[in-house]
Amino acid sequence: ESYKAASSVPSSKMPKLWTIYRECYKAIITFHMYAEGEGEEWLQEGMKLLSKFQFWKTISKDVIESKFLLLQAECHAVSCEISKARASFEASIKSARDHGYINDQGLAFECYGKFLASIVDNNAALNCFKSAHVCYSQWGALALAEHVWNKNKLSTCNEGSSPFCASFHTSNKHVRSW
Repeated sequence: ESYKAASSVPSSKMPKLWTIYRECYKAIITFHMYAEGEGEEWLQEGMKLLSKFQFWKTISKDVIESKFLLLQAECHAVSCEISKARASFEASIKSARDHGYINDQGLAFECYGKFLASIVDNNAALNCFKSAHVCYSQWGALALAEHVWNKNKLSTCNEGSSPFCASFHTSNKHVRSW
């Protein structure tokens, strides 16, 4: 099925990595604009971008899956589907970790933390922000890690403080030792 989808798109039309990330960030922003009450058109734009990622996922599941799940989580969040949003955020985090995209894992943790803070689950949100900080630090994005740290006034992430924090420390298959 993936081969069929991929072969139906000329190589010149295949999305480049920078395009995938640009569209992912654009979709996150559109969902956040809708959530801030900026108008229905933002939700419609977010839904169009989500559909694009759904198609791209058929072409390259490893690269796209965590991003698609993150956007799906954002869509559920703005639609007030709390359980579905939680499940999609958690699936995005797991997919990013399983496919070795620590930057996407950090982004998913950060977005999940913002969502949890919005529904006043502050302890879980704090743990997500701590995990995002760890991911960004391990990825080498120290300024971004510091931004997450300072913005959320974090303390050290202890193993076992949340299921995600614990699972990150025990099962990240791409940890580098310098």
